Amino acid sequence: MLSKFWSDLSSEEIKKIGKNIILIFPFSSVEQHGSHLPSGTDKLILEGILEKFVFNHPKLKNFLVLPNISIGSASEHLNFEGTISANSTKYIDYIVSIVEQFCDRKYKKFLFINSHGGQISHLDIVAKEIKSKYKSVDIIKANYFLFNGYEKIINKKELSYGYHGGEFETSLMLYLYPKLVKLNKIEKHQLSPDINSKNIISYEKTIKRAWNTTDLSKSGIIGDPTKASALKGKKILEVTLNTLKKIIAEMK
Repeated sequence: MLSKFWSDLSSEEIKKIGKNIILIFPFSSVEQHGSHLPSGTDKLILEGILEKFVFNHPKLKNFLVLPNISIGSASEHLNFEGTISANSTKYIDYIVSIVEQFCDRKYKKFLFINSHGGQISHLDIVAKEIKSKYKSVDIIKANYFLFNGYEKIINKKELSYGYHGGEFETSLMLYLYPKLVKLNKIEKHQLSPDINSKNIISYEKTIKRAWNTTDLSKSGIIGDPTKASALKGKKILEVTLNTLKKIIAEMK
């Protein structure tokens, strides 16, 4: 049985698969996640999601997973060691240039799956520009951390205002990569200031102020990882995988 990962296949094998295939583009980031999580958390989680998805669905033959583009736009975290970030406008141009190659080769179904909140807008622009130039392509943008269903697992306040390195991501890491989580470094941190603010201007509500992570947190963590568990991570992953399966089915 052929691998579902593009980089595992030979040129001849890829050619035989044909163009009527869903290409999954993984977008992640390498950036600080406090003292208890590795800088590759976004990258690792997304790879874990896709590896589990492929493993769980060996009979699905209508998709291929492209290599993870893991150096993203994470300038908001540059005040912390461990962060590697591309310039935002150059990142957009870079991604457009990659996707255009597949459009020129007549591939038409693209799923962008993203694991870093700081580049949602970038990928929106990429999709907009590609769709404008290549009218017949179908581009789906999916930010896994915004899927419906997590509210049954993670407290609503934490889910809404614990953006970074909190209960959600720590739970996933405890389930997928427990050896990479430094349990002795897990401490309670504050949620985003938005949670108690009644101002019209916010950080991540409707009217937004541009921010760096240090504007919200001295530690780099926004959220409370002390309530994280591997069981919650397993449940989060199940929601993610079920949603991903539905997306693939609707793209046929």
